[in-house]
Amino acid sequence: MAVTVLSATVWATTPKTEQATAALPLTQTKANTNFTVIGQWWTPSDVANWPVIYLDLTTGNQSLSNGGQIILSRFVNATIRANAGFEIRTVMADMSAVSASDWSAANVVTSLEKNEWYEFDLSTISILPIQPITVMVGNSSGALYALTLNSFNDIQQKIVNGQIQMKTDLNIEYKVL
Repeated sequence: MAVTVLSATVWATTPKTEQATAALPLTQTKANTNFTVIGQWWTPSDVANWPVIYLDLTTGNQSLSNGGQIILSRFVNATIRANAGFEIRTVMADMSAVSASDWSAANVVTSLEKNEWYEFDLSTISILPIQPITVMVGNSSGALYALTLNSFNDIQQKIVNGQIQMKTDLNIEYKVL
């Protein structure tokens, strides 16, 4: 009797195999990369000469030497523009909804700065990203990357030789298109 019950249980729980009649559609989702850009110290009274940071989205590195696709400059390195050979465009959409096919309809811009992709509140020393703006980075072949500004972190001030200096780190998120 025990053998009969065990056989019936095994037979009842054995999965049935079905013949595949069509290929299953696969959806590939590209992973996003979070990146903290370490800002440079400089004085707000000389915004135009703030040390430039170059971002290479291919390697995920930042540098003070020319290279990569993106340049961050001016006030707390918060102005974004394309490096030579690249261009930036904007889409007013969450980055998760942006794909390479949005490139042709995206808004072509030279750079983005205060009141375009971030706001600065001097009374609280707060720097806040404007959402939901996504910056697309590409070249003559089309869109390569999409990025968004998530936050400004580690906002600091100090006095050097009687002059105020500031820095902040930018937290961006980007993905390959």
